[in-house]
Amino acid sequence: MDVGNIGLLLTFCLGLAAIWIAFSRFRMRLDNSWPLIFYLALVIYSNTYDRVLNPYLLYVAVICALLLRFEFMNERIVYFVRIVEVAALALIAWRLGSVLIRAY
Repeated sequence: MDVGNIGLLLTFCLGLAAIWIAFSRFRMRLDNSWPLIFYLALVIYSNTYDRVLNPYLLYVAVICALLLRFEFMNERIVYFVRIVEVAALALIAWRLGSVLIRAY
């Protein structure tokens, strides 16, 4: 799959953003909007470049972010949803990194 130069730059930026959100997810407030902006960019990227990201993995992460953003759960469920989201973000960052490595 050929993503081009702009696609590689976007892949790199989204990979770094995924790592940043994964590391800061337990420290940031739940009503922070940056993860939703990141997921909007990630969904647009996924729709632009087919077969780069697994759509099921992407939408599990989006659903977790939406559940955390509109907090209505107790602390144990919030903790579990954060763990699932961080795992999904780690897999997304891994996949984006493998796209970068394969391009060179």
